[in-house]
Amino acid sequence: MPPPVEAVQLLALQTRVRGYRVAAGALSAKRLHDVRAFKSAYAELGYLRRLAGAGRHGGTVVTSMRQLVAGLARIHPAWDVRGDGFDGRDRHHQAVRRRLRDLEAMGLIRWRVGVDLDGEERRTEIELLTAPPVDVEELRAAVAVLARWQARYGQALNTGSHTGIRNAAGHGRPLTASERQRRGCEHTRQATASRRVRRDKSNSAPPSGASASLRNNTSVSSKAELETNASLRTGVTRAHERATRQASAAPERTLDHKTAGSEESAPAATGQLGSPNAPDSPGEAPRGIPWDPDALIARVKARVRERAPVIEAIARQANTRAIEVAGWSLDRGWPRWRLREAWVVARHGATAAADSGPAGAGPLDDELYVRLRRAIARYERNAAGRPDGYPTGGLAALLHLGTLAAAGQLADPPRLLGYAIGRLDQLSKRMRAHATANSARRQEAAAARAGRRRAEPESDRFRFRQAPWPPWMLLPGYTQPSFSADGRLLLNDQLVDAGRVPAPSTDAYRLTVRDAYLLADRPLPIDLDGRRVMALRDLGELDRAGRPERPSLDELELRELAHRTGEPISLLRRTSPVWRRAWLERQRQTDAATTRAEAAALRAQLSNIHPLAPPDGAQPA
Repeated sequence: MPPPVEAVQLLALQTRVRGYRVAAGALSAKRLHDVRAFKSAYAELGYLRRLAGAGRHGGTVVTSMRQLVAGLARIHPAWDVRGDGFDGRDRHHQAVRRRLRDLEAMGLIRWRVGVDLDGEERRTEIELLTAPPVDVEELRAAVAVLARWQARYGQALNTGSHTGIRNAAGHGRPLTASERQRRGCEHTRQATASRRVRRDKSNSAPPSGASASLRNNTSVSSKAELETNASLRTGVTRAHERATRQASAAPERTLDHKTAGSEESAPAATGQLGSPNAPDSPGEAPRGIPWDPDALIARVKARVRERAPVIEAIARQANTRAIEVAGWSLDRGWPRWRLREAWVVARHGATAAADSGPAGAGPLDDELYVRLRRAIARYERNAAGRPDGYPTGGLAALLHLGTLAAAGQLADPPRLLGYAIGRLDQLSKRMRAHATANSARRQEAAAARAGRRRAEPESDRFRFRQAPWPPWMLLPGYTQPSFSADGRLLLNDQLVDAGRVPAPSTDAYRLTVRDAYLLADRPLPIDLDGRRVMALRDLGELDRAGRPERPSLDELELRELAHRTGEPISLLRRTSPVWRRAWLERQRQTDAATTRAEAAALRAQLSNIHPLAPPDGAQPA
């Protein structure tokens, strides 16, 4: 395998090749640096390196165009390869060939297409090459371009396009040892499941012309053979499986030698079905055998002691995996069961994780997973403002919350992982507020956004639809908002008196006034700067935001009555509270009676569909 190609080195080589095309007139000079072309080349080269690393011959990929298109479709979200694989190949093989030609022009690969005797393409051979050298000037220019892209789109270069590659940096970067191990285990599980499905769907029909017999057709096998068919794993027959299970669960007992050899006591001793002492149900103890709860408890304790070394080994492994999860970064994927298991270890202990697995962490759906990655990225960007004792890594901070909750050092400690993700999300937002509340860069970015919102429309056709500022902010003879000597925004008194100004609590008023202060380069009032308010509340200089009060009991009953009767709430408010309560009680009783009648009718219909068996000796009607 040749050494990996860095992103800056690949960008320098791509700029060199595209520069040749610009000089030849085949490409516009404005497209010399194209972030989408760079992401495609970087991500697809990383995919080819993974294929070569997993093959038998390092540095060489032998595949077909159909398989190559199907593999690259996992990177490109807009590629559709559902249905026949050859249809996907015909739709996207031109784009794949173009990318391969670009990589070959950069000197990173060498590829050719093999054909059969009929002249049809049968295989595609791709050989990875060592990257050609790059001079200092090309490397310096590539560093500047890549830094500008990362400052605009982030480290993953996600431009926001629905058709572009997501997380190109992750696709192009070489896999770590843990990620290779995880992918190998996942590939093994999928292969095992695929073999199991093929085995279960195997065709066991007899050959053409053969008769269906017990040897080659299990569908016509007799009931006696099914009942005496023994399990391949335990050797227990189906007819005696219930008796064997009950005999193993029953307390150990000794029998009298005189009665043990008799025919009447043999079935009771062996616990076979059909014996007079056999239990009537699986949960009932055999008749004639005394119930000894102390013996059962002692046997359970003995089994717990026998399994204690196994539980300790599993707990040590779970603790090791949790520590490994704490060191993960945003550059790799996070298996959800590992996150849940690590939270159980941090919150409830490694022994609980060994006993019940990740079930104690609760569910982790797609929305929570995305919120967790967003919160951790925000936490790590503002790690300098973290509270005392919190680690630098985001996942380590999440597990630190679990340890604090287990120690009882948190108010309202979270038990499930979903609530802990919400707690970490709030913490990261407060850290960002402390770090950026007085940032000049943030002020400039907010002013630039306000300028774009308040700019004049470029086309005269839509100028009448948009005005830079609403009329309630303009004074006679001015085109921009005016401020008083103390820095307060002046409004149109006539429209204020007429009540044509939005309420100060509405978003329309707050956003417009905030844009006016930003474009005038004046400090924002505290109530219009959310991050300053969050930072001051965290420091205790401002009161906490009050939660909305829960509706009263009368309001809840009013909503329930409106739901049950279909009457509008405005009409029900005019009635007497005593009369409303009586009406609601009558409506509840009526609805309950209707529900019972419908349930009885459904049971009657079910009984007609599946009638009960007639008594012994009785003839069905």
